[in-house]
Amino acid sequence: MYRIVVFFVISLISVTTVRGEQQHGDKEDDVEIVGADASTFINGGVLDISDTSSLGNPIAGVSRLLPEDLVIAPIPGRSPQIGWNLTLAAGYFFDNAEEEASADENEPRKSAIGGFAMIAENDSYAYGVGANLHLLNDNLRIKAAAAYFDIRYAFYGIGNDLPDLGVSVDILQEAPIYFGSATYRVWSSLYLGLGFLSGSVDSRLRFTLSDPLPFLDPSLKLDVAAVTIPMQFDTRDHEQSPRSGWLIDGRIALYRESVGSDFDADIFMVNINHYRPIRERDVLAFRAYARSASGDVPFFLLSTYGGSTDLRGYPSGRYRDRMMYAVQSEYRWQISDRWIFTGFAGFGEVAKDFGDFGENFLPAAGVGARFVLSQKHRISLSADVAVGKDGTEYYFGIGEAF
Repeated sequence: MYRIVVFFVISLISVTTVRGEQQHGDKEDDVEIVGADASTFINGGVLDISDTSSLGNPIAGVSRLLPEDLVIAPIPGRSPQIGWNLTLAAGYFFDNAEEEASADENEPRKSAIGGFAMIAENDSYAYGVGANLHLLNDNLRIKAAAAYFDIRYAFYGIGNDLPDLGVSVDILQEAPIYFGSATYRVWSSLYLGLGFLSGSVDSRLRFTLSDPLPFLDPSLKLDVAAVTIPMQFDTRDHEQSPRSGWLIDGRIALYRESVGSDFDADIFMVNINHYRPIRERDVLAFRAYARSASGDVPFFLLSTYGGSTDLRGYPSGRYRDRMMYAVQSEYRWQISDRWIFTGFAGFGEVAKDFGDFGENFLPAAGVGARFVLSQKHRISLSADVAVGKDGTEYYFGIGEAF
């Protein structure tokens, strides 16, 4: 399933989700509905490469009148499900006085506000605004977003067998989504908090004039609402492009009729990222991700495999079931101030329950390249090619996958 992260909006601005997709360190699915990778909404490149010599704003070479910490970018991108897309994104970074004075060895976290609008070649589109705030010397982290998505994608069925047949139906999904959460540092690098998300998801089959019975348009409209409990352990040296440290990010989402949802369901998610510096500027990155969905969960909230984060090489949503996991590693070889090359590999599975794991491994591997657009904010233009069991997929975006 596609993880449409309204947090993506939030972090586009802080460029934590500018890829997805997106480095998916803490860009995970705070809001999960089917669509295209969150990363695809902020996917893609930024401007003319020749105009990116500034250490701050990637478009400062085009307009010296813009503040250094204001990032405005037309972002082309590509994902397997929605194809080529173009996003116009804007975000403003700002520091807090307390953080500037901090003696923490890691770089101070920057707060950001901004918005985006995306359109894709398969007629999908999305727009939204958000904020990612680090307050009180980063003891308090607040995320909030509002977005609207109109997404077309292929639905291959549930489980391992049906997707292997390669047969799918086209689905259109529309959803306004609202999200907010706050986490507080309770000990060292450990954060605990509370959040809430709500929206309305309208799903229906897509027909063309050549299809039989085009007047038949079965649809499913559900109100979604959940109380979320985010938990995070974060020792990364940098939020956008870490070279060392850990990020352990967990979340429980409790969908309940009592808070406005049309169904009762529980979603559990945890991802573990680890970064190890190699030589002077290289990085060896590891990621493990697991998710489960229980209760009266609709198909678009089932756990899905693939995408730009877990794992590249499969269209996100082709394989879906109640449970999934994915593990991967990536080597990031920085050959100059501007260029980074990557190699990655991993595997994972989807299953109805824990006992079914081990029956259908989904491996993937690939290579990629990065061009650093903003050295100050560590923003990079990225291109990846990955091979999975079902073929080859291509990704074009901003930032690291995780």
